[in-house]
Amino acid sequence: MKKKKNKKSLPGKKARTGESAHLERVINGLRKNRNGLKDKIKQQSNQLKAKNGQLRNGAEKQKRSETQIEIDKKEIAKQREELLHVTRVGKLAEFVSSLAHEISQPLTAILSYAQAAQRKLAGREPEIEKILSYIISDDQRAIEVIQRLRALLKKSAPEMNSLDINTVVDETILLMATDANVRNITLKNELENDLLPVRADRVQLQQVLLNLISNGFDALEGSKGKREIVIRTKSLDANTIGVEVKDFGRGVPAGDISKLFTHFFTSKLDGLGMGLSISRSIVEAHGGKLSVKNNSNRGVTFYFTLPVNKKDSSEP
Repeated sequence: MKKKKNKKSLPGKKARTGESAHLERVINGLRKNRNGLKDKIKQQSNQLKAKNGQLRNGAEKQKRSETQIEIDKKEIAKQREELLHVTRVGKLAEFVSSLAHEISQPLTAILSYAQAAQRKLAGREPEIEKILSYIISDDQRAIEVIQRLRALLKKSAPEMNSLDINTVVDETILLMATDANVRNITLKNELENDLLPVRADRVQLQQVLLNLISNGFDALEGSKGKREIVIRTKSLDANTIGVEVKDFGRGVPAGDISKLFTHFFTSKLDGLGMGLSISRSIVEAHGGKLSVKNNSNRGVTFYFTLPVNKKDSSEP
């Protein structure tokens, strides 16, 4: 029988195997260290990003805060100027009221002299009588304007009475007639007949109409188109009267329509931004609504409603 020979491991091979195992352990350790280092770098990177975001947010907040402070400063300065303007307007109103009182006295004297001369010349000088009648008529109209102006400027509690809205419109047009002539603007009234009376304060309604007509004057400034403002009254239903003030000016930008009745909003360089806001408050205090719309062709129409004075309208 043949004897089996035992295979013996060579010393060099064992050494190589041991080195491989050691190298593998070293490589695995390096891999673990690399992965740990990656995680640590990633963690620190995330921390840096978070801190950077906080710094950026803080800088943005600081910038917004500084910007808001500047806006607030400008707004405060603007309101200060507006309040100063209100004070000047109040002083001017006092001056105009005093001036109106002073003017009314010589106007009354002129009326008395003209009427006396008319009586003296009755039937003798027809041409002079005609001239005197013109003087008396214009003098009476001037006195009436002064009286309405003083009533408008007088500080008093509202006097709610049954009023013919058409009469209030006519009186307001008379007050604005001189200004309209100077501006070369025609004031046209389209008043529905036999309207039911409204219960309102005459002076406050005149103030609303004055504001709306004045806005129409400003809108027509520099306009080469139709220089006309139409004031229209009509019955909307059994309980409501409608009033419109229509101009043919430049109109209102669509984005500004919703802001027109906001306190201190104005598109005019010398405007206060209070007229329309006050007008809406007056109309709403009378139980009505004030709105505005751009016309389809040109200009805008302000329109407001007033409830009928049911007590008077029910009387025979």
